[in-house]
Amino acid sequence: MFGIFSGLYYWFPKVWGKMYNEALGKIHFWLMIIGFNLTFGPMHWLGLQGQVRRTWVYAEETNLGFWNLIVSIGAFIIALSILVFMANWIYSKRKGPEAGFDPWDARTIEWSIPSPTPVWNFSKAPEVKSLDDFWHLKYDEDEDGRPVRKEGADTLLAELEEEGLNPSEEIVLPNPSYFPIILASGLPFLGYAVIYKMLPLAILGTLLILIGSFGWGTEPLEEEFMEDLENE
Repeated sequence: MFGIFSGLYYWFPKVWGKMYNEALGKIHFWLMIIGFNLTFGPMHWLGLQGQVRRTWVYAEETNLGFWNLIVSIGAFIIALSILVFMANWIYSKRKGPEAGFDPWDARTIEWSIPSPTPVWNFSKAPEVKSLDDFWHLKYDEDEDGRPVRKEGADTLLAELEEEGLNPSEEIVLPNPSYFPIILASGLPFLGYAVIYKMLPLAILGTLLILIGSFGWGTEPLEEEFMEDLENE
């Protein structure tokens, strides 16, 4: 769970181009780690005392009530931490400071393109020559194996930000199509039909797949669409 939230914080600038509120982030962290330990730590002691899983009724003479109360308090603290995270997400998405280019001094190549990511992703196909290639563009190692910033790293990053993989002109992408999702929506119906042997679901799933396939295969290409627009 903590790994999921770490990822959400790490890629927040990449998705929205904004930095999250650090104070709210710290409050979320401490609430969650305290609530997590209050919730799941006592569960081990309760189990050792004989309480079975997934029960909410137990005899008073077993003396399990105190630690179950602590578990409940911990669960509410976790819920409160999630509310803080949601508030931070909403606030930072709207009013957070601009993330800028490569805010984490990161290792991976998704930080070599603008934030938020353009709809076309990389403007030019990146050439990856080593593990953590983006990091090695910025750092060398000294004799003791410690990272040392390259002299021309800042200039290189400035050029990369302005041009490099990110030319200023926009790239024309194919028009969005609804046919792939229509095709995909037929697969669950077909799967359930096979499992539960239901002919109506099989017919519905097959129809959706055929409609999606036919529409996807026969819709006009982007080049033809652009030519029609130019002629108009």
